[in-house]
Amino acid sequence: MERLHTDAAPPTVAPQAIGHLTRLFAMSPDLLAAAGFDGLLKHFNDAWEHQLGWSREELETRPYLEIVHPEDRADTEREIARLAAGETVTEYVCRVLCADGSLRWMAWSGGPGDEAFYIVGRDVSDRLAMEHELAQRAERLQDTNAELQDFAYTASHDLSEPLRMVASFLSLLDRRSAEQLDEAGRDYLRQALDGAGRMRHLIDDLLLYSRVANEEPRREQVDLNALVAEVLQVLGPSIAAERATIDVGRLPTLEAEPVQLAQLLQNLIGNAVKFHGADRPPTVRVTARRTIGGGVLTVADDGIGIADADQERIFAMFTRLHGHDRFAGTGIGLAICRRIAERHGGRIYVESSVGRGSAFHVLLPDAPAVPGTPRQV
Repeated sequence: MERLHTDAAPPTVAPQAIGHLTRLFAMSPDLLAAAGFDGLLKHFNDAWEHQLGWSREELETRPYLEIVHPEDRADTEREIARLAAGETVTEYVCRVLCADGSLRWMAWSGGPGDEAFYIVGRDVSDRLAMEHELAQRAERLQDTNAELQDFAYTASHDLSEPLRMVASFLSLLDRRSAEQLDEAGRDYLRQALDGAGRMRHLIDDLLLYSRVANEEPRREQVDLNALVAEVLQVLGPSIAAERATIDVGRLPTLEAEPVQLAQLLQNLIGNAVKFHGADRPPTVRVTARRTIGGGVLTVADDGIGIADADQERIFAMFTRLHGHDRFAGTGIGLAICRRIAERHGGRIYVESSVGRGSAFHVLLPDAPAVPGTPRQV
């Protein structure tokens, strides 16, 4: 069998071009062939011998379906029928038997011809093995994350009651016996009360994060004007204490889970009120706009700002850029915001300059047409 006929080429093709094609055919690392509808390979390059181990004589005389794994032959015959009908085949994957008894996964692309069809095969065994390993790792990671979330919820829930008892007795001791202590004792008591309070906030935030991570958002049309008004009422004491100015633009209706969206807004506006410089009271602006398939919610401030190197890591759990003596907090709030955005199929990011303020943008797509399929805004 000739490896490639060149004498039948159209007379308009220059001999030099034919020589190039012949060399490319021979040197290609992919399996190239013209396969007949009678079940035999008509022309094929050396890659068939090198990669599969079959001799040229065996490949010339053995029906090519015999080197396809028996479980894949029916599907392969259907793909060949498509080629016979004049269709093109792209990325059909099947197992091929090698001469040494091993199996290789090959991805085939093919096009029809008059007396044969033309195919290109590429070994994708390593790629598929890597994809399988990555899928297994992703599944294990998902299971581990679920276990960690369950652990966080259980541990936080179980810690709440004993902590409540400790805080209650500390408060009782402060009210009844603080005057009997010296200055050092009263200072120890204040530190214990402060530590119990921080622990309570931490546990509450962990429970909130666990609920957000495990509960699928129940979406509905949310009037942002009404929702922001409710959030500002909750934050009223903090806003008054910091003498903050909250500028709320005309807000649209978005499709979201109202409780989770309120939690997100409370964290973002609360942070904007809290993280301001000492030279002036904070000014916070809340805006939102509809986009194709969703909306963008923005909370901007004129506060202390965030360095470029910290603008991604602030969304990680327990990340704090400042000490408790300057700004209170658990380092979980922005992680909750990111989780809420992701559970809605969206994302959150920040634009900021140190000393000039920050703007947090939340992209919230509408509910996807197919459940579980995120849509990008």
